[in-house]
Amino acid sequence: MKTEIVNDSYYTGFEGEPEIAFVYEKTNERQVLKMWTGYFETMLDLMCQYESYNEGILHEYYVHEGWYEESPWELTNLDATIRLFKSFNLQSVDVKAVDASPNIVPTLPEVAREITHFLEQAKSNESNVYIVYD
Repeated sequence: MKTEIVNDSYYTGFEGEPEIAFVYEKTNERQVLKMWTGYFETMLDLMCQYESYNEGILHEYYVHEGWYEESPWELTNLDATIRLFKSFNLQSVDVKAVDASPNIVPTLPEVAREITHFLEQAKSNESNVYIVYD
């Protein structure tokens, strides 16, 4: 039986609200990064302002496919997704979008770093990563 290790620090306080989780497995562990969808979707909305959303995770978000239709959904281009979250930059977004979510936006750079770290660990373990949407 695998031990499940869950980081839910970005879901704490939002219990009962929709959640999204990144998941990967290694030999005897199942690693989970769980967060409130408000953080995740706000971050993707902001990135759509300065990144191309013709492919990858931003495309799936923009057209509401991927994890919205199939859960768990495999994240197929891990390198591109790592680069995307590493590039998260509040300086590149419209100030009106930042002002629209003043309680959420300050936390997003930290969330992006946590996602990046999680994905890099999965890559170093040669694990497949899945997004689970609830």
